[in-house]
Amino acid sequence: MESLRLTEQRFDHMLLVAALLGVSIGLVATGFRMVWLVVKHHLWTVLSATYWRVPVSIGAGILIGTILYSTFYPGALSALVQQFHSEGRVDLEENVPILPVGLIGLVAGQNAGPEGVMSVVGGSFGTHASELFEFENSTKLLTLAGMGAGFGTILGAPIGGALLWLELPHKRGLEYYEAIIPTFVASFAGYLTEVTIGGMDLFPVWQMPSLVPATPGKLGWAIGLGLVCIPFGLIYSRTFSLIGRLFRASSLAIYVRTTLAGTVIGVLGWLVPLSYFYGGSKMSVLLDGGVALPTLVVTLGAVMIAAGVTIHGNWIGGLIIPHMFMGALVGQATALVVPGLPPMVAVLTGMAAFNSVVTGTPLSSALIAIALTDGASITPVFLASLVAFGASPSIGFLTEAAPRSEAPAFHLEREAETPSRSRSSASLSRDPEPRGVSDDGAGSEATEER
Repeated sequence: MESLRLTEQRFDHMLLVAALLGVSIGLVATGFRMVWLVVKHHLWTVLSATYWRVPVSIGAGILIGTILYSTFYPGALSALVQQFHSEGRVDLEENVPILPVGLIGLVAGQNAGPEGVMSVVGGSFGTHASELFEFENSTKLLTLAGMGAGFGTILGAPIGGALLWLELPHKRGLEYYEAIIPTFVASFAGYLTEVTIGGMDLFPVWQMPSLVPATPGKLGWAIGLGLVCIPFGLIYSRTFSLIGRLFRASSLAIYVRTTLAGTVIGVLGWLVPLSYFYGGSKMSVLLDGGVALPTLVVTLGAVMIAAGVTIHGNWIGGLIIPHMFMGALVGQATALVVPGLPPMVAVLTGMAAFNSVVTGTPLSSALIAIALTDGASITPVFLASLVAFGASPSIGFLTEAAPRSEAPAFHLEREAETPSRSRSSASLSRDPEPRGVSDDGAGSEATEER
């Protein structure tokens, strides 16, 4: 009985720590978002012509390369997932290159988003909180909670964002059930902090007409869109892998890689305007309609290439929202081809289904899409996401996904010793190769995601 009381007390203390963790993440996320949006607004108000995208992105690539060469390249999403499984922690020093590089990339037109940056920030804060409040046995859980909180807070999707980091590291869905409540507590604490400081206008919400109630016809279209997104997800995954192989085969210095990436991002942004900037800011343009089918197809190809170049070119960001933008493009194009298919049904279900195919996160993909469209249609979106996940082959976009290695309730074993960890020399090197990137080029985002 005494042991049970102590266990419950320790869990209550962990939730308090998770809430404090979320508040600290919310403060950083708010500051990051405000700086990003203000700088972006002023810069592109002055340089409004699209040809400016080329020199700005090239200059950003040079600056990013200089920062990474002077510090270190912490790796893409695969490195973060691999590090979580092997070490269960993220060190605060990872934020040194990630925050400025992520900020520069977002201002300079990368379509990867801030969720990748804040996942690292949140994870490092979670690791630090476990040490500060002497929850050493719970380091892995608090690190995971911090990642989910960072993702959910910066997106304004505290449920789906938190759940994504519980699904993402594993091939078979959510495995660290012990982290569910702490992650949600941290995510909502961060979200409420950001809302209190900056207001709801900070978050991207795409206005769509509600599709409820769900009818058999809408559910049928949702199943169809889930299946349609599968081949496009495969094409994207192969494109992403090919770009990764080309970058690795070139063996370029890191500052050359980042500059080359900036050049490609800028040229694509000049020629195909909707391939430039973070996917969240472009979705409203797409939803307004009026985009011709050839433009949609060309934009989809350009966004796929830009996403691969961004990550493999050592720029830093998350690709969950870009994936949803790709899915929205697929949905919009399908609606133009298939008679009778409502465009909003196609866009909504395509968003969740495409990301579900690529990242293998059917629950969080649906929840994020629902949150960012203000709950426009719950049942069809979930159905499309689950169909896409269940019917798609194993893409292996994130090959570092692995089953958990700890026994249930490992964090309650008071006798357990937390292994010490020293900073690996690989992460401090100036090697441009991201840690944990597989030969098939899947070391990106997915989630992603950095």
